[in-house]
Amino acid sequence: MDGNTHELKEVLEGHSNAVTSLSWILPQNESAKPWLVSGSWDGTAKIWDIFQNNNSSICIGTLAGHENTVSVAGLPAESDSIRKVVTVSAGIAEGNSIRGHTVRIWTLSDNGANNDITSKIVAQVSNDHSGPMRDVCYDADTHSIYTCSNDGTVKIRSAEDGKCIETLVYPGYEQPMLLSVCVVGSGATKAVVVGAEDGNVAIFNIGQQKQGEAQVIGHPGCVWNVIPLGSTGDFVSSCHDGNIRIFTRHASLAASPEVLKAFNDAVTEAKAVRSTGPSAEEIAKLPKWEMNALTQGRSEGQVQVFQKDGKAIAAQWSASSRTWIEVGEVTGTNENAGTLNGKQYDHILPIEVDVPGGGVQKLQIGYNNGENPFVTAQEFIDEHMLDQNYLPQIADYIRQRAGQSGPTIGMGAGGSTAATNSSSGGMGAPSYASEPAVPMDITPTYDYLPMKGYKTFEIGIDKKGLSKVIQKIREFNDSVSSNQLSTGEAGETLDSLANTLSVTNRYHSSTISMAELAPLHTMIRQWDATHAFPAIDLARIAVLHPDAAKSERRAYWEEILGGALDMCLGLGDAAAKEVAVPMLTMRLIANSYKGGPGSAGAAGILIDKILDCAEACATSGNKNVRLSVATAILNTSSYMHASSTPFPSSVAMRVVDVVGTIAGCGKYETEPMVRSLVALGTVLLLPGGSGSEVKELAKERSIGSMVERVAAGHGEMASAVSKEIMSVLSS
Repeated sequence: MDGNTHELKEVLEGHSNAVTSLSWILPQNESAKPWLVSGSWDGTAKIWDIFQNNNSSICIGTLAGHENTVSVAGLPAESDSIRKVVTVSAGIAEGNSIRGHTVRIWTLSDNGANNDITSKIVAQVSNDHSGPMRDVCYDADTHSIYTCSNDGTVKIRSAEDGKCIETLVYPGYEQPMLLSVCVVGSGATKAVVVGAEDGNVAIFNIGQQKQGEAQVIGHPGCVWNVIPLGSTGDFVSSCHDGNIRIFTRHASLAASPEVLKAFNDAVTEAKAVRSTGPSAEEIAKLPKWEMNALTQGRSEGQVQVFQKDGKAIAAQWSASSRTWIEVGEVTGTNENAGTLNGKQYDHILPIEVDVPGGGVQKLQIGYNNGENPFVTAQEFIDEHMLDQNYLPQIADYIRQRAGQSGPTIGMGAGGSTAATNSSSGGMGAPSYASEPAVPMDITPTYDYLPMKGYKTFEIGIDKKGLSKVIQKIREFNDSVSSNQLSTGEAGETLDSLANTLSVTNRYHSSTISMAELAPLHTMIRQWDATHAFPAIDLARIAVLHPDAAKSERRAYWEEILGGALDMCLGLGDAAAKEVAVPMLTMRLIANSYKGGPGSAGAAGILIDKILDCAEACATSGNKNVRLSVATAILNTSSYMHASSTPFPSSVAMRVVDVVGTIAGCGKYETEPMVRSLVALGTVLLLPGGSGSEVKELAKERSIGSMVERVAAGHGEMASAVSKEIMSVLSS
C-alpha cells in the first residue's frame, strides 16, 4: 500500500494459503534495504525484496518445514550479508492434542545479484509451550523473543538460542488462548501486552520495578491483535466486536468520561452474556455434533460450538487431519472457580478473620456445588482452629456463593471486605485509558448459507488404504490388452507417489513430479471403465496434495477430470445403476475444488459436464453414490459463489435442476439431502445479477414449496437450511 494515499501498489503472490503474520527484517547497514517476511497457514515463511530498482517485488527465499501456521519476527542482523529471523509454528494434531509447535531461529545469507538467499536454522526449541504458539515478537532493548500460546502463557526467550528465560502466566485460575503479543514502553515502564480469546488484554510489567499481578483490561469480545503505538508505551487493540481501541498510560490523553462509560458498559454487558452461558434456545440453534462433518474449519485451531446431548460443546479444528477435536462443554464463566491446596473447586471464596491485636488474617475456603455448606464451613473451622460460633456466619456466606466479596469474621455486617480486582487496574501496573470506539457496520448473515469452503473425501489416505489401491492397479495393469504401464511406472513410480500421499502432515513441504502423475493420465484416458476405476480413486487422493494441484497443472487436471467424467457419462442409462465409476468420479470432482488452484480451475471449466454427470447419477440406488453426488454439487455451488468471474444464471439453474432431481427421487438420506439444500441456497445467493435472476426463476418454479416438503422429513438441520432458503427467496 502507498504510505501516503493508501492505494494498492502491488500484490505479492506465492503463498498457497492465508497469510497470517508480517515483519520487517532489517539490515545491519542502515543504507541497505529491509526485507519483508510473511508467515502463512501453508507451513512456510517467505522472504520478499520489495525495493527492487524496477519497483517490482520478488520472493528471494522460502523457509519451509513448519507445522501448520507460521508467525514471524525479524531479528538484528549478524553482518552486512547475514540477517536473522525467528519463526514459530502452531503444531500438528496428534490424537486429541497438538504437538510439534517449534521456535526456529534462521540466518539468511544474501547471495548478492542472484536475487535469492541461503537460509539456515541455527537454533530451535520444540514443545516447551503446552499448546500451539499464536504470535511472536522481538524487543531490541532486552534482546529477547516473546511467544504467546493457547496455553495462556508468554515465554521470554533468548534471541540467540530461543530457550525460555522466563514464563509469564495469564492471571486467574483458568488461562485463555493468547492470540497476540507485543512489548511496549522502556526502562521501568516496559511491559508485555497480550490479547486473549476470553475478551481481555493483559499487561505484564517487566520493567526495572516489577510489581504485583498483571493488569487486565476487559473488552466486549475476543482480542485478536495488539500492537505498540510508537515508543510512547501506548498500544492498540483490535476486538471481535469490530472496533480498534487505543490505550494510553498518559492521563492527559485519556478519552472523555462519556467514551469511557460507553466502553465500560459494553464490557459489562458482554461479560454478563458470557457469564450466563448459552440458553436452551441458543443451544437448539447450534449445529449438531453428529453432523460436524458438514462444517469445514477455516484454519488450524479455529473454535466452533456444536450441540451435543442438549449441551453446547466447543471443538477445535485440526487442519492436518481435517477433523474437529472436542474440547469441552461451553458454560457460563465462573470467576470464582479454581484450585486450592491441590483440589479443584467450583468456588474459591475469600474470608478474613479477626486476630488478637486488631489484625486481619486473610484465608480462602473451597466449595463445590451440591455440597452441604455447613459441612464445608465446619471443615474450614477445624482446619484453621477457629471459634465454633463462626459456623452459621460462614455457612450463610457460602450459600450466597459467587459474585460477592467475603465477610470479615468477627466484625459482623459492617466489617471490611476482601480486596477485589477490577478491569481498570492492577497492583503496581500502569493504568490505561481508551480512545473512542469505531462503529461497526452489521450486515445480515445466515448460519448455513452460502456454503464456504469445500467438503472432501479423504478415506484411504494412509499406507494401508493406498497399498490396496496400488495393488488393484497392478492387477488390472496385467490384464489390460493395451496401453499398459511400464514396469517402472507400475512399480517404483506408483510406490513413490503413494509414499508421498500417505504422509499428510508434510503436504505443505513435499512435492509430486509430473512423472509420478503421468500413470494416472494413461489409465484414466486410455483404459476402459472396468479397469480404470482404481486410477480414479488414486487421483481422488492425489488431487488433495497442494503441489500436485498447483496452478501450473490446470491443463493436466482438465485431462484427468474430463476423462473421468467422459467415462461416467459413457455408462449412459446405466450410470444410475453402476457404483464404482460414478461414486469415484463424483468424489474426485468434490476433492478437486479443495486441492489447489490447478485442479479447482479445471473443475470450474468443466462445470457443465460435471452437472451432466451429477444429473445422470443423481437417482442412484447406492447411498455412497448419492452422498458423492450431493457433495460434488455442494462444492460446485461453493466454487461458483466464491469465483471472481460471475457464472450466468443458466449454469446456476442447472444446479437447481440437479437438486430438484435429488429431492424428487425420494432416496436421499439426511446428510446428502442437507448438502443438496445448502447447494441450492448457495446458488440463490450468487453475487451480482445472477443471484437475483436465479431467485426469480426459482420462485416461478415454486422451489420454496419443494424445499419445505423435503426438509420436513430430514431433521432439524434440514429445517434450519430450509428456513434460510425461504428467507432468501422472500428477500
